[in-house]
Amino acid sequence: MNKSTAPTNCLRYWDLADHIRINDAIALWCGVEPAHLTSLNFETQCMSAKRAALVAALRSERLEYEDLGIVTARGQVFKGAPIDELLDKDRLVINKASLRRWFEQLPFEDRPAFLFDEARQAVLPDGSDAAEMNSLKAIAVMGHLLAISAGKYRAGERPNAQAIGESVNEAAQAFFGSDLRGYASFHKKLGSALRNFSDELPARFREN
Repeated sequence: MNKSTAPTNCLRYWDLADHIRINDAIALWCGVEPAHLTSLNFETQCMSAKRAALVAALRSERLEYEDLGIVTARGQVFKGAPIDELLDKDRLVINKASLRRWFEQLPFEDRPAFLFDEARQAVLPDGSDAAEMNSLKAIAVMGHLLAISAGKYRAGERPNAQAIGESVNEAAQAFFGSDLRGYASFHKKLGSALRNFSDELPARFREN
């Protein structure tokens, strides 16, 4: 394979998608960046066979997919076209979790890197407000657990955000070196989390 066409760091970005177009899936399965398909005239070794296998799995409903839909004149999105029409008009995206399960059930070993390179272990980001709120709740719970486990982390009946923050800074410096950017103000974030969510914690946390 030509090294210029081999996918490299782009795989980590493909990890962030939960659906993938069939052409992109076939290209990555063949070890080719989808952007290079046109220069290869949309053909590589085994590409036709792999396309036929995926199409057969889609038609027999062994692969989950989504219809991207088409916008009507009234601005509504129409979905529900036959599978062959979706394939012909490139309006179909395959569910990647379903595609991974399909590969796992193949009668021969075939683990394409875009689905099975565990070394990347992508942690999908969540930019939603809910994710931020859950993060703060977790910090509040952590503060109460520390206060329960050691008196030095308590201020009366509440966690001592300043003491916990100082311990976090000391541990971070021991583990990661002197660059404490992001840790120095941890006690402020903990204090905010405790103010916002302490009342929602079970009574056993607040009473200990």
